[in-house]
Amino acid sequence: MQKLFSLLLLLALTQMSTIMQAQSTVKSKKATPVYLTKNDPVYLSIKGRLINDLVQSATFADTASERNRSISKRLRSLPEERQEYYQNLFMNSLRDYNAQVHFDFGTFMMLYNDLIKKDQKTLVTESDLRILSLGKNKYAAELWEDGVLANSEAAAMLWAQALIKRFPDGDEKSTIKEVKATYAKARKEMLSGKQQRYFKLIAFLYTKEKDGTVLFHDPGQVMLDLKESDIN
Repeated sequence: MQKLFSLLLLLALTQMSTIMQAQSTVKSKKATPVYLTKNDPVYLSIKGRLINDLVQSATFADTASERNRSISKRLRSLPEERQEYYQNLFMNSLRDYNAQVHFDFGTFMMLYNDLIKKDQKTLVTESDLRILSLGKNKYAAELWEDGVLANSEAAAMLWAQALIKRFPDGDEKSTIKEVKATYAKARKEMLSGKQQRYFKLIAFLYTKEKDGTVLFHDPGQVMLDLKESDIN
């Protein structure tokens, strides 16, 4: 039942505007931030496995897989109340997950689907990894984007080229000049402290077990644990 998560994520995203109007975004619980040092054994363990964990999570969430297409067809064949049951089960599990790692549920719903489509190695290596201790051997692995790097000249050129392809009749030189100027201004303001430099992209839950091993908890673990025969 490993692929059910991706299907229900897609269903939830398509109805997100309605849900967000009908319900208030669940606020993350406040906690005194205690971050692990980068030489802490737990930090090193999570850093060493994070890329593989995210690749696995992205694989589970692949809506184009044959398994997920089959599950999607089956869910659509269910009565409306049963479809709603599975959607609520999924949404509630995501709310609980994000509450545990102190990450905003609405932000997660907006960003996760895009993040898992990126190259996971690039995502991790270009982000600042911070491990928040949640107490009771629980940890939130946070990926923070460096706004200065995100607004680098290389990034500006990539965006300028994308705009040129999108609007081929535009002035290419002017487009490149304007984009580079905008990105340069953003870098300058971040470096001077006028703008926030780091932005938390997402957070994942890890736990340290009694034997010392560190385990990754997928955001859709509740649905991943569900057997196909349970869908009825």
